[in-house]
Amino acid sequence: MRKVLAVVCAALLFAAAAFAAGTLDAVRQRGALVVGVKADFPPFGFVDERGQLQGFDIDLSREIARVILGSPERVRLVPVTSANRIPMLQTGQIDAVVATMTITRARKEVVDFSVPYFCSGHLILVRRENTTINRFADLNGKRVATVQGSTGDRVVATLAPQAQRITFGQNSEALLALKDGRAEAFVQDDVLLLAFAKQDNTLKVVGWPPQMPGPYGIGVRKGDTDLLGAINVALARIRAQGVYTKLVSKWFGEVAGQLLQPAKCPLELQL
Repeated sequence: MRKVLAVVCAALLFAAAAFAAGTLDAVRQRGALVVGVKADFPPFGFVDERGQLQGFDIDLSREIARVILGSPERVRLVPVTSANRIPMLQTGQIDAVVATMTITRARKEVVDFSVPYFCSGHLILVRRENTTINRFADLNGKRVATVQGSTGDRVVATLAPQAQRITFGQNSEALLALKDGRAEAFVQDDVLLLAFAKQDNTLKVVGWPPQMPGPYGIGVRKGDTDLLGAINVALARIRAQGVYTKLVSKWFGEVAGQLLQPAKCPLELQL
């Protein structure tokens, strides 16, 4: 029986590796790279007034398609959430994840990551009249909105273990909970919370400096070495051509000076 199980497991691993190894060929034959992106995470990914996906990760995905397939139009964007992006990748619904995914030790066990393309830490969003929450330790005993599958949820558990975490599936749901008083704070990546505070002057960002920083990486299936190599080459060319700098200026503008510098980012967030 053990021999049978060993053979079955080996066959499954071989099949998964073969599937992953053929992704780049499949992308080229299809003529499009299928990418999972966020739709509720401005300025990385959001839906504009025309119903179109926009943002830094969306533009970056298009530039990667330009390098790999010759045109920025050869990308198919699929909205994902923090909770479903890895399952969608593993089941072959998407080729890659370009969706504010922080490189963590746990995620590296199930996903292969590109070289880092951004550095982000965690901050706290509160209502402007709030004077009792200024740092992460102040979250203990408070109702804190987090998002399922996000590093923000784990960061709260680590830095404020006595906080009452209220977990939501979408950033928009967590934001609404903060606004209507169900939550006293919302913890997520720094850039997102700065964008929310900029859009709504009844909110403010506290918890400086950003805590537990980590790099964003592009995720592919385990063993998908050909596609991963093509993505890393594309990222290098995008930087060398000055495109990356233009995207940062376009999407982060006035808050760019508040962002963590990639050189100071750890290689992974140890959660």
